Amino acid sequence: MTDLPIRPSRSPPEGSSNKPKLSRTSTQKVRTGCITCKKRHIKCDEKKPNCGNCIKNRRRCEGYIEQQSKTKSPPGVIQFRLDSKQPTRASPSLSQIRISQDPLDVRDAKSVLYFHEFINLVQGPWFSTGSNGDLWTATLPQLAHSNSTIRHAAIAIGALSKWLTYSNHDTLQDASVPVQPITEGDTHYFRAVSHYCHSLKLQSQQQSMQDAVFLSVLFLCFETLRGHSKAALDHVNHGLAVLLALLTDRDSTRNINALAPNPKPLIATVGDIFTQLVTQARFILRGSLGTSPPLPNFTKGLRDKKHTFESFMALISQLPRGPATKGNIPARFNTLDEFELYLIIARRIRPEVGVISLDIVQKSGIIHSSDPFIITTFWRSLTSDPRMKRVCDELSAEMRALDAAYMPLFNQIIMSEQDSPTYLRAIHLRLQFLDIYTFENPTHYHDLDILHTQTPLFREYLSLANIAMRIARQDLKNPAQRMSLQCGLSWHLLLVVFFCRDPLLRDEAIWMLKSYPSQDGLWNAQSMYVLALRTRELERTNSKEGTPTEQWERLWRREYLFEEGGQRVVFCFLDKNAETGAWEVVEEVAEVQGDLDNVPWRRRPLTSSGRLLISDIVVF
Repeated sequence: MTDLPIRPSRSPPEGSSNKPKLSRTSTQKVRTGCITCKKRHIKCDEKKPNCGNCIKNRRRCEGYIEQQSKTKSPPGVIQFRLDSKQPTRASPSLSQIRISQDPLDVRDAKSVLYFHEFINLVQGPWFSTGSNGDLWTATLPQLAHSNSTIRHAAIAIGALSKWLTYSNHDTLQDASVPVQPITEGDTHYFRAVSHYCHSLKLQSQQQSMQDAVFLSVLFLCFETLRGHSKAALDHVNHGLAVLLALLTDRDSTRNINALAPNPKPLIATVGDIFTQLVTQARFILRGSLGTSPPLPNFTKGLRDKKHTFESFMALISQLPRGPATKGNIPARFNTLDEFELYLIIARRIRPEVGVISLDIVQKSGIIHSSDPFIITTFWRSLTSDPRMKRVCDELSAEMRALDAAYMPLFNQIIMSEQDSPTYLRAIHLRLQFLDIYTFENPTHYHDLDILHTQTPLFREYLSLANIAMRIARQDLKNPAQRMSLQCGLSWHLLLVVFFCRDPLLRDEAIWMLKSYPSQDGLWNAQSMYVLALRTRELERTNSKEGTPTEQWERLWRREYLFEEGGQRVVFCFLDKNAETGAWEVVEEVAEVQGDLDNVPWRRRPLTSSGRLLISDIVVF
């Protein structure tokens, strides 16, 4: 066998490795993730409208960039950033809206201007007050990008906001819609109506559950901004009926899944808006008591589904809302987001209290009784009920723990961030906390001694509300920026007038209602102010006879509603008959117009024959 020559091996150069050299496998970069994940250089799961990473980390998902060809953009394509002020031409980091032949679509700078006005409005510090999740800050802006029906509604709201900027009115209640375009500002209003009508037209042509849910919110905003309270009530009625069908129909699972990749937290957020509005709509009638039942479509749906207002709100409260929180409240909250998550859980007491209260109402017979003092029996039954006592005791313990954990963070923000949006948000969250702690516990209002212990909480509420109102007046010049569907500040000021036993604090709350700068959903602060003046007069008359406890028990019979979309106040109370000396239920009404300090009240026959006003509108 011939030996083959052996080639001497070459030793590797000094410092080199003996490991075999690996070839690099070429992979194509994924360029379709959301903008937020790209900025953070992490992998995106590309779920829409919000990606899973952003939802999990409670970040604002900035949406997706459509892949653009390298060819020149065709005519009629306007591209813009969510945070930019002017439309620009093609750029790799811009979202693109393609324009159809529809003359009302986003094809000009004016429409883009309105869209940006909408974005700035709904992401403002007051508009999103009381909301949970990213409905206003992310979801609706993103949907408006991709959905032409929702986009037209958004542009309509933006145009309406521009009109209000030019109107030079201090509040939404002062604004009056133009009959024809006379000034430059008026043209914004008529463009708003044009886009609004076109959105309605598109909705009728393209039946979509997603459109039905979100347009009910946007149309409600539109009608509230232009002061059409009756039309706003119609949209509340429709939105609640849609939510009821969505959650209770046989096809509910399929319909819910069609909304979004992770639909239940989104529905919960929308549901939170409408459960706030349920309370308002039960007090505000479209027409007159007895002839105009509140929320007719929704009420019929409740009866057909064998639900009540309270059981429906309980159904909404059971939906998941974003990331789950740990069971125990931490010793100290580090962020406002963390505190808000726990506050959401605490707020779920409202439906539970409502269900128990409704059961006691049914058993007490108060709805069908004309006895003016049966309300005393009801309150005693309510506060002595073991279920109510358990729920309220648990709430009090939870709220004390939340208070201790939040105050260090709150004080830190108040002392150091007075010029930032965080300052106003911290105040609003504290007001929401006091809302639950002070106003949601019915056991506080029966015993006069217990009620007196609430005076410091009433005082703190008024102090913080005063700061929030001052900021609203100073920093938010456009009255549209001071609208919120979920902020119940004016409503709680009225509750202070009714329940606080310190007359100076009651007068302060009345003064704040008179100068209230904002619009809280359907509530009419002017009507509340007129009612507050009348109840102050009643307090003075009532205090002339009997013990403090007897005086307070007579005041329990006070009851009110708002007719004609909030423009007429109906007030029932006990008044002493000069001839018989007996205390009898009387009913008065006032039309809210003219000089609010001197609105005349007139008596009319009892609408419900001495029964409670709510006896005709409660759904059992």
